[in-house]
Amino acid sequence: MIEVKPTISLVWIGHVDHGKSTTLGHLLFQIGAIDTRIMEKLREEAIQHQMESWQWAYILDSLPEEKERGVTADVAFHPFETKKRNFMLIDAPGHRDFVKNMIRGAALADACILVVSAVPNDLKSGLKRGSYQNPGGQTREHTVLASVLGIQQIIVAINKMDLVNFREDPYQQAKKQIKALFKEIHSPWAKKLDEIPFVPISGFFGDNLVQKSTNLNWYSGPTLIEALDSFKGSVSKEKLAMRFVTYDLDERHGFGTFLLGKVLGSPLRVGDLVKALPLGNISEVKETWIQDIKTTYIGPGNHGSALLRNMDKNTLEEGIVLAPEQLDYRFASLISARLLILEGSFVPGSSVIFHCGTSYTTTQVSKITKILKMNPKYKNLPRDFEGHITIAFKGELIDVELTLDSTIVIEKYTDFPELGRIILRHSGQTIAVGIVNDIIRVS
Repeated sequence: MIEVKPTISLVWIGHVDHGKSTTLGHLLFQIGAIDTRIMEKLREEAIQHQMESWQWAYILDSLPEEKERGVTADVAFHPFETKKRNFMLIDAPGHRDFVKNMIRGAALADACILVVSAVPNDLKSGLKRGSYQNPGGQTREHTVLASVLGIQQIIVAINKMDLVNFREDPYQQAKKQIKALFKEIHSPWAKKLDEIPFVPISGFFGDNLVQKSTNLNWYSGPTLIEALDSFKGSVSKEKLAMRFVTYDLDERHGFGTFLLGKVLGSPLRVGDLVKALPLGNISEVKETWIQDIKTTYIGPGNHGSALLRNMDKNTLEEGIVLAPEQLDYRFASLISARLLILEGSFVPGSSVIFHCGTSYTTTQVSKITKILKMNPKYKNLPRDFEGHITIAFKGELIDVELTLDSTIVIEKYTDFPELGRIILRHSGQTIAVGIVNDIIRVS
């Protein structure tokens, strides 16, 4: 077996039009991951769509809608490597219409890059607070989501420095406001602000992506690629039964449909008999790959691709979780969860969209069992009716019971954090985030 470097799953997040895809595409080109001839073809295509400024973004924005609108709609996956690391690159949509796709991309990430525009009006839009009638900025929402999803490592790329004449003042102002955001939302990143790289860049012109930029002589920190090489791989609990969480499919002509995903728990090995959840189909692992290297297994916490033997490709889909064939897996129908309410109020009987791992369904709020942290604004409001809590408000930490409307793979947070983090959304807004405390009832 050939030894391979651990793969770090890297999600790029941020507000629409702050330059995520452009920065990504230009970075991949500068490190040699994109052929010059392919880049020339994409440049011509961008000119044809009258979107010349999006030529670098075209590397990752492959859907016709994305190329015509100049907006990333789906999650794009692209492996690349540096001298020190392998990466599985995830370009997450910035537009609020595609937040569910961003969640799918970020659910299994080990690290993230938050792309923020240094242009004052752009920065203001990304940080805007939202409501049901007036959705807020995705710099704010993506930061909340990535924090709750447990992504421990982050780089803040302060982009569009060319549009502020490469001056230091806009960079420092953006850095100050992002640090304030981390503190405001109580992100784990707020505890290590001095360790987080804030890298000034120009995604379009390529300043400070790989080489030090002479336009940014006032900056003495790492380039973006140097900051990336400082990331560490994830750690998984090897004693737990294997879970391989799929986040994309890869059709390889002449070979079959590969599942791209991340291994949680014990390794996924060639020859293993596995059960594809929630389908229940049984198959044998025919091949495993890490990047472009064929291996005999994918280790705990690592990313790779798996080919199953004699599995109908029409039954395969994103969100499938592979588990050992002998595992008697029961799907949760009622769970207890701890939630932080970000917007609006919670009332028993209400229905919301429930995201967990790379899957989602609808759920009913069965009951509010406890208010752990109360919003002082509502402390004198009667909440109890015949022993039942009738309502909880924004800013409160609560324990609830949730009834799920369909079968998806859910685990207790203490067992598999990646499958125990939950996000609740309603009317296009993230209204609560939290973790699965326990599974009360199975179907």
